[in-house]
Parts: sequence; C-alpha cells; structure tokens
Amino acid sequence: MRYTLIGAGSIGRALLADILSEDEQARFSVFDIDADALSLAQSQDDARVQVHMIPDQGGNGFTAMVQGSDLVINCTAGTQCVEILQAAIAARVPYLDVHGTLLLKERLALSEEAKKAGITAMIGVGVSPGLTNMLGAHLARQTDAPVSIECEYATIRPLNSTPGLLETALRQMRNGVTAAVYEDGHTTYHPPFSGALNTRFPGLDEDFELVYTPHSEPLTIPLFVPNARRVTVRGTYDPRIQTLMKSMFDFGLLDPGRTVLVEGKQVDFQPLLRQALMGDGSLKPGNIQARYVMRVRVSGDGYQRSLALSHSPHWDALPQGRMTALPAAYVSQLIANKHLQYPGVCSPEVMTDEQVAACLTYLELRGLQVHRNE
Repeated sequence: MRYTLIGAGSIGRALLADILSEDEQARFSVFDIDADALSLAQSQDDARVQVHMIPDQGGNGFTAMVQGSDLVINCTAGTQCVEILQAAIAARVPYLDVHGTLLLKERLALSEEAKKAGITAMIGVGVSPGLTNMLGAHLARQTDAPVSIECEYATIRPLNSTPGLLETALRQMRNGVTAAVYEDGHTTYHPPFSGALNTRFPGLDEDFELVYTPHSEPLTIPLFVPNARRVTVRGTYDPRIQTLMKSMFDFGLLDPGRTVLVEGKQVDFQPLLRQALMGDGSLKPGNIQARYVMRVRVSGDGYQRSLALSHSPHWDALPQGRMTALPAAYVSQLIANKHLQYPGVCSPEVMTDEQVAACLTYLELRGLQVHRNE
C-alpha cells in the first residue's frame, strides 16, 4: 500500500510506526513544513519511508503530493484540512483525517464531490472523535429504541506536553467557544465549563468532574445513527489544569480578541499566553502520571450498555497522541485495502459491527484495556 501522510507530529509518527509494524508492504511519503518533525519520522532508518518538505501549501501543491497514493492521511493541525481533502478528491485518492469540529461543515459539504470522484473520505478518526463515534453507533445498533449517546473522556497530562496539545486545550476553552449538544432533532450550544457531571472511570481510583467540550460527535452521530435521540461529549484535564483554565476563562484571558499594551503598542495577547504557558519547556504540572481514558454510554427504554478504553501506567509518555493514532492506523488500512468503502464524506459511525470488534481487538493487542458494560 502507498500512503501519503501529511503531518509528522506526534500523532502522525505514532500512526506511521504502527502501520509499518503491521504491514511490510506499506510505503509512505511523509510531508510536513517542520524539518525537525520529518527528521523524527525518518529516525527509524526505514527505506519504506520517504520524507519531504511541503513545497507549496496551495491546492495544486497538495494535489501533486497525493497523486498515485492508495490513501492520503491528514494528521496536520487541521487549518488546511479542506484544501487537503479537495486535493484528494481532485486526485481521486481516498482520504482520512483526525480532525473534529475545525472546518467540519466545510468538509461535510464536499461529500457530493467525493462521491462523484468515487472515493471514501472519512473524517474525525481518532479517540474523540473517532472511537466514540464507532462505539456509539455500534452500541446504538443493538436496539431499535431511541437512545442517548454520552461520550466521556479524561486526559491527564501536563498542559504543555507539546505546542499542539497546549493549543488543543486552549482552543477548547477559549472565550466564545461553545460545545454542541444534540437532542430530539435540535442542536444547542453551551459555553465552556457547563454541563458538569461527576463520574469515575474504570482503572482510575478518583472521581472526575466532566464538562461539555466542543467536539464533533453531536454533529456527526445524528447524521449516521437514526435512533440517536441525544448526543453529548464531556471531558476533563488534570484538576489543577481545569482550575487554571477556568480562572483564565473567567478573567477573559482566553478571549481571542484580547490585546495588551507592550512597549507602547497594542499586541495580541494569545501568542504571549501560549509562550508563557510553554515556559522553558519543562512539563507543567511536572508530577503527572500521563493517562487517558474514554467511555461511551448508550441508553434508552430499558437498554443500557457502555464501552470504555484505558491503559496501564507508563503505557506511553503521550497516551492521548498514541490513542488517537491507533484507531486512525487501523481504519487507514481498511480504507487503503478497500475493505471499507463509503463513497462521499463520512465519519466512523459507518463502520460495521464486525469492523468495530476487529478494531477493539487491534487496540487490545497494542496494550489498551477494553472495559465492556461496566
């Protein structure tokens, strides 16, 4: 299989390593704008991997990059996900990305074009979104009753593990950002830190307060799961990070329009805030045992089931990144080998029950723990 991987950050590199370990015939062309990321992608000295700087970030440049591939995998930050998807459509190459709400409507609007090109374009393939979508749809299909689908996660890690993970946290809780909740055919939007719910996850001994987070599941699950009556996503970080973020939110420090006076000039505060939070590169808080756990609960009319995934301590230094990469690696191989074909733009809800079960087995073989109906 010939893969074009765009984005050689922590998620892209974890996906690359996983597919290479699974498929000796896999060949990768890896593109990024960051030479250091590309160097890390090629550090395993594998002839199956060729790395390239992105020569042109315009649409024509992307089309030339993906031409002739069996699949283009987009693990970039996401700001150009529409252009990369358009390039895949123009080149008639199947497409997969790991992105959530960012430019979601714009990607979904390309479904007819992807269908005419005869390609499967699956978006939002990670943990949340990704596993949450496929598990929610799988559990909902086991009953004819209308169901509520509750997606939950806790990511316990330093705030500044990488610039990308820092930006993810800031983007989710920024002033003006809202989290979607789907209920009875309508979508409502809620501010950060609303919808608080206390719960406990399998494998973790402490209780967590989860709040609504701006993920894409409430927007995509109703498109593919006919009996979804209500869809929510709640999540949290380490309690110390949640307290910090809530305080910054309350003081308006996460307002994207906020400016401050520096040497007589008004400047954008957000780059200064990111630089301050990254600090000298040392992890903050520094005494966190990195963990990631997610769960999907599906209930309705006497029916109640759940599936959760967790990992043992020290499973990975950046478990959120690897847990995002592994489902994407599995689904990438399905699409590249034409075992999953759904012409148009879709998300993981379209996977069959057999494919979902096989994905869970794939994850268990890599050390993840699956908790069913706890």
